[in-house]
Amino acid sequence: MKIIHTFVPFLLSIRFPDEEFDELEKLFDQWEDPLYLNDFFEENEKDIDISIEEAINKVRREAKILRKKLIALTSSQPIRLNELFKNLDNHEIRPKLLSPQKAPNRWLRLYAIRIDENVYLITGGTIKLDGGAIAANNQYQMQDRDHTNEELKKINRCRDYLLHEGVIDEESFNEIFEL
Repeated sequence: MKIIHTFVPFLLSIRFPDEEFDELEKLFDQWEDPLYLNDFFEENEKDIDISIEEAINKVRREAKILRKKLIALTSSQPIRLNELFKNLDNHEIRPKLLSPQKAPNRWLRLYAIRIDENVYLITGGTIKLDGGAIAANNQYQMQDRDHTNEELKKINRCRDYLLHEGVIDEESFNEIFEL
């Protein structure tokens, strides 16, 4: 695994050994790619209540909004990325060491590990669909769907990697990865 600086400060992204691009770059490329989106929505057509063409346009618009939001939150003084990212576990009140996080933005989700209050490592992301909900609270849990379960596995894999390398806070992260 390799840690990559992104297009905004304080936001890092993981690049897995078998991937050409880091996760954030890969996500924004996918969310702009009509062929990728068409395939995704054809696979998940039962979970949308709009046409595939409308869904594609919606994701592309939301991706632009999310990119602008990331730039705005890291350009402000003080940095305010913590306003975007929330605990992955809705029952967790405070972030813990290397806390898994989500940045919900309507349909789009960025998943990250919180290194410090305003420093995040992107581990992946997805399009979150709620149609045909099956859970007791009428919402899917991440492990209920293949594409979100895969993201959960990536978050845990990255967190385990950081812990194995000795990361306990932002200072140790910077020392170990020389950032």
